Amino acid sequence: MKSFFRFAGGLSLDYGIVIEEYPEYHTAQRVIETQTVPGRNGNLVFDTGAYGNVEQEYTVYLKAKPNTLHQAARRAAIWLQSPRGYQVLEDSYDPEVFRKAVFTGPLELSNWFERYGRATLTFDCLPQRWHKSGQIAQAITSGDVLYNPGEVALPEIEITGSGSGEIIVGSSTVSISSIPAAGLVIDSESQDAYSENENANGLITVVGGFPALQPGSNKISFSGGITAIKLTPRWWTL
Repeated sequence: MKSFFRFAGGLSLDYGIVIEEYPEYHTAQRVIETQTVPGRNGNLVFDTGAYGNVEQEYTVYLKAKPNTLHQAARRAAIWLQSPRGYQVLEDSYDPEVFRKAVFTGPLELSNWFERYGRATLTFDCLPQRWHKSGQIAQAITSGDVLYNPGEVALPEIEITGSGSGEIIVGSSTVSISSIPAAGLVIDSESQDAYSENENANGLITVVGGFPALQPGSNKISFSGGITAIKLTPRWWTL
């Protein structure tokens, strides 16, 4: 089977692009700040707790019909460079995860007889490798324990019920003054709450930060008028 990647919903094989060799495996680099102090040996080190972006390269070849390589290359460039913002990037080598990436170009192809081309495609990726299994919403019963197999994850929590309620995830407590009839969504990544795409931050009070799933076991409980919870964990690793 030919090796491929998907980007922004498009499949490389549909553009005549095949990955030629196994891509290198890169992990993100921690963002560390240092400071030199006069008269002191060595530098002070400040760990920001964040990770920098990663470059993901693919060595590929492009096959086109006779005398159409330039047209095929332009079509591929439009696909890769038109999307705005980070897009989902996944490949056939590591099918259980995906990255979020941008392709800024350029697309530079060697030209063999106006039918074959080779290139190295470089994507600028966020540091996370998201597990696809972590994008599936899970029904939660109060008292359930979720096991996080990766780094600290920022979940999306869908809440249904009526009246007021409270949800506790680890050291985080979210108090809800009134649960809308359409339900409430708490997004820890954006640090927002909303109902039917309308901002609902005024309905919640957060103590201990927005809910985060720490590596290992995480207990989740809720009370009050909350009748059901669905949680999308967004597991990720480096």
